Amino acid sequence: MHPTLCKVTYDPPAGGIWNMAVDDTRLAMVASDPESAVWLRFYEWEEPTLSLGYFQRLADRTENASSSGCPVVRRPSGGGAIVHDRELTYSLVVPAVHPLACNTQHLYDLLHTTLIAALADFGVGAYLCVERENRPFLCFLRRAVGDVLLSNAQISTSRQTAKICGSAQRRRHGAVLQHGSILLACSAAAPELPGIQELTGQAIAPGQLAEAWQRQLKILHGWMLRHECLGEEWNGASLNGHLDLYASTKWTARR
Repeated sequence: MHPTLCKVTYDPPAGGIWNMAVDDTRLAMVASDPESAVWLRFYEWEEPTLSLGYFQRLADRTENASSSGCPVVRRPSGGGAIVHDRELTYSLVVPAVHPLACNTQHLYDLLHTTLIAALADFGVGAYLCVERENRPFLCFLRRAVGDVLLSNAQISTSRQTAKICGSAQRRRHGAVLQHGSILLACSAAAPELPGIQELTGQAIAPGQLAEAWQRQLKILHGWMLRHECLGEEWNGASLNGHLDLYASTKWTARR
C-alpha cells in the first residue's frame, strides 16, 4: 500500500460562514475527483461562534444561554453544537477510492489516536472513550465511542472525566469530510466547559498542537504531508455557492 499523500493548510481565523463553506467546497471538489489527495485543514475562528450539527434544531440553541450572543452557523457534518473560540478546529477530506473512506470508525480512531500522541508531547495524557453516554445540546457534554477524554490523573479539578475532542462526518458520493474540535481553553461563551488549560494547567497554542499532530501522522502512519494554500479555484462558483448556502437563514433554520 502506498503512503497516504495529504495536502495540509493552516488558515487564519475566519467567520463561521467562510469556515463551513471552505470545508464543504473541498468535499465537493474531492468527491468529483477520484484521484484527489487527502486534504487536512487546520483553522480558527475570528469570534466566538456556535456551530450546529447537521441534524440539530436551531430552536434548541436556547438550551445554552451563555452562547446566546454568538453568531450561529450550521455544519455540513453531524454531532452536537460547539462553541468555537479557544480551540483548534480541523477538517479532513478523504476521496472515495482511499481505504480510509470505507471505515468511518477507523477514520475517527486514526485522527484521535494521533492527537493523543501529539498531546503527550506536551505532557497531557488522554485516551479514547469506549462508552456512549447522554445526548445534550453541546458536543463537549456528550460522550461517544472514540471521543478523546483527559486521563483522570490529569484533571486538577473535581471533575471525573473531561472530553477535549469530538469529531463528526459527512459523506458525499463516497468521499468523506470529518470535522473535529480540540478544546484548548475555556470560552466565556461556554463557561461550563473547561479546556485543557484549566483542567491540567498546560497552555497549548493552536499552531503548536497542529505541528505536533502532523508530526505524529508522519511517525505513526507514514503520511506524506505537503503544505498548500488556497489556489485560484477558490474564487469560482463552487465556493460562492457554498458561501451563499451557509449565509442563508433557510439553511441555518432548516431544522
